[in-house]
Amino acid sequence: MRFAVPGNDPRLVGLVRRLDRDGVSMAETWRAVGAGANRLGLRRPGYGLVRQLVRLERFRRRVRNETIAALKKAASGFAAGRAPFRPLLADLERIGWRTGLVFDPHEPP
Repeated sequence: MRFAVPGNDPRLVGLVRRLDRDGVSMAETWRAVGAGANRLGLRRPGYGLVRQLVRLERFRRRVRNETIAALKKAASGFAAGRAPFRPLLADLERIGWRTGLVFDPHEPP
């Protein structure tokens, strides 16, 4: 079986985004993405490529969810008459807005 799908193919990225779930093994996601790629007429992507896309997708979801939580926390502070700029900036930095957005596929998540 040949594995030759470019990693930046939006159809493949979309499959990973739709089919990956937290708590599901990457192998299971790879099988689902492979079946989806087959239905779209794409070649089955390699495990390493899907693993990298899954890690990026899970990181993207984590940053999005933590950013939403930090903004909600800041909004409640504004509503209470406080100006929580420093805590908001600290939360955003902790989430990865400055340092964590550089993704190294060889680093563990």
